[in-house]
Amino acid sequence: MKKYFAILFLISMTTANAQLLEKTAINVAYRYTGRNVLQAGLEFRLGDSRYQSVILGPSILYTRINQTDKFLPEAHAYYTNNGQLYGVSVNPYSLEPRIGISLFNMLFLNTGYAFPIHKEKYFKGVTFGVQFNIAPNHSKFYDKMKIM
Repeated sequence: MKKYFAILFLISMTTANAQLLEKTAINVAYRYTGRNVLQAGLEFRLGDSRYQSVILGPSILYTRINQTDKFLPEAHAYYTNNGQLYGVSVNPYSLEPRIGISLFNMLFLNTGYAFPIHKEKYFKGVTFGVQFNIAPNHSKFYDKMKIM
């Protein structure tokens, strides 16, 4: 009997993992937040609506601070609605609200303001960013183009 429950559990985890991966993408971005920053991470899309969705994800930021390379963790959340993008990100040095546009969830162009939350104010002021989301073929991460 225990074997049947173990097999059933493994099968359910496999299908849950497949559903999770079809709404996941890898992000690669460049941002200017008072300094040049490169970003790489994951994106996970919540919701099945064609026009509205919530996108969550962790990222790693790379920048040079005082002639040393820094890799910083970041968490971010976006809300997209008909191509409009609203979001927030937080890392150990700043909190950054953002607004921008989303092109089919494939490309995010955004701007915002980085509020320093650390005594060392490495990230501060007006920010600009370009983010590419790379998802596998037949993924549900991208929005579909509406053809009349």
